Amino acid sequence: MKSLPLSIQSLKKIIDKGAIYVDKTDLISDLIQYEQVFLSRPRRFGKSLFLDTLEEVFRGNADLFSGLKIADSGYEFKKYPVIRLNMAVNSRSPEILEKRLLEILAAIAAPYPKVSLRSADPGGALQGLIEDISVECGEKVVALVDEYDYPVSKYIDNLPLAEANTDVLSSCYVGFKDMDKYLRFVMVTGVTRYAMMGLSAGLNQLVDISFDPKYATICGFTPDELDQYFGDRYSSTLETLKSTDYLPPESSEADLRQEILNWYDGYTWDGKTRVLNPISILNFFNLREFKEFWKTNYISVNFLQNTISSNPLSFTQYKLQGYVESDISLASVGNLASVPLLFHTGYLTIDKIIRVNKKLQYSFRVPNFELKDSFYNILNDCLHIKDRSYEAEELTKALRERDSELLTHIIVTLFSRIPSEHYKNNEDMKESFFHMALLCYCSGLLEARAEEPGPLGDLDLLLITPDGLHAVIELKYAQILDPADPEKTLNNLVKKAFSVIKKKKYGSRYRLPGRDIVPIGLGVGGRGEAKAVFASPQIDIT
Repeated sequence: MKSLPLSIQSLKKIIDKGAIYVDKTDLISDLIQYEQVFLSRPRRFGKSLFLDTLEEVFRGNADLFSGLKIADSGYEFKKYPVIRLNMAVNSRSPEILEKRLLEILAAIAAPYPKVSLRSADPGGALQGLIEDISVECGEKVVALVDEYDYPVSKYIDNLPLAEANTDVLSSCYVGFKDMDKYLRFVMVTGVTRYAMMGLSAGLNQLVDISFDPKYATICGFTPDELDQYFGDRYSSTLETLKSTDYLPPESSEADLRQEILNWYDGYTWDGKTRVLNPISILNFFNLREFKEFWKTNYISVNFLQNTISSNPLSFTQYKLQGYVESDISLASVGNLASVPLLFHTGYLTIDKIIRVNKKLQYSFRVPNFELKDSFYNILNDCLHIKDRSYEAEELTKALRERDSELLTHIIVTLFSRIPSEHYKNNEDMKESFFHMALLCYCSGLLEARAEEPGPLGDLDLLLITPDGLHAVIELKYAQILDPADPEKTLNNLVKKAFSVIKKKKYGSRYRLPGRDIVPIGLGVGGRGEAKAVFASPQIDIT
């Protein structure tokens, strides 16, 4: 069993240590046919390690790749001079940032006897550096820019500083301008696009591969890679989780794998191929417990709180749909829509990509369990659904006793607490608004999962009580109820909900010996009228 490469972003160190290296080198031969490439991914998703791998390829260190995919691809290793710019630097002011950039460029020049900085301006210094190194080495230069937007993304909640740092970075990146004859390959990575902050002025052939299906797996681990590289840890990890009562004694390795996917999978940039958060996977197998590793260590909850608070209704499900590519290509630092911003920073991911009137439209969702609790708890507070007279015990009692009247009362009371301004702002109320409100409420009381994938469709809501009862809930909505008999409309909605539960066999993935699976049909009207009904034993949901 190989060791885990925790906190290692160097290919050579991973190989020398005999640690796990999830091999992405099969993508390199095709990628470097481009001359200038841009890749956007959230922080700590493996961008730096991929750039380090590219650096070793271009330095011609063929021995390092023995046994890796690129060694079998027929790629001919050749040595080039490499400039590596890591922009994750001290940037507390534009003056400090500019000074630090010049120090980085001076350090790059130091190994070359005939090269020194020609200018005190970062752009001019970079331009002279590329030309002089190419001339001295007699080869074109490879330039790799890591975290190109870090001095801006880090201070996105401090707009004046973010904009000032943007100007410094733009003046630096313009140093690539007219350098094509000295450049073999350029790759730039970062979190957000920000119209590339001057990159487009300096690099006139920059190809953005962020949404290219060919490179959907360039960062992150696919489920198959999870099995291939970490499958030998399943058995021991399963036993640990059983011993701590996280998983029931009858759980299998397949159950463990599914729970790992629930927690850390779900990120996609093409709407089809999903990958797991790599830093979370490494920490999970190291500690053998499910925790919010990425959220706790690498993101700002204050940033998430502030972004959601600015417009909480932007995050109800139907408001996460219908974005075109220009909406998610962030044009300027001072003009950031909240949904695209949270997508680029990793709090949301693509749900689906469809073509409408010849244009691609994107919809988004929260990726996995690691982020859902934080996301929905913050949304819960923003919607003022926090004054709860019915706590977990009351909700659990309604589920255990199959008490339709009590559950209906809890849900109607919940909807009645939603401030009237949210109804006024959503005259075209849709099912997802109430779905989101119910999820927000329940997520603070029981384990709550939304849009759980099943063999025939995605379940609206799953609630799990502390003793393992699984409540499978399907919500159906009508904006206008029959004024003469509103109860009739709600009853019809409940019947439709049960029909969906039965047709799509929503309980099949939760079936285990001794587990109590409870189907619930929920009908909701346009002003928060509701009726919840527990299924009769005759309904087969498995």
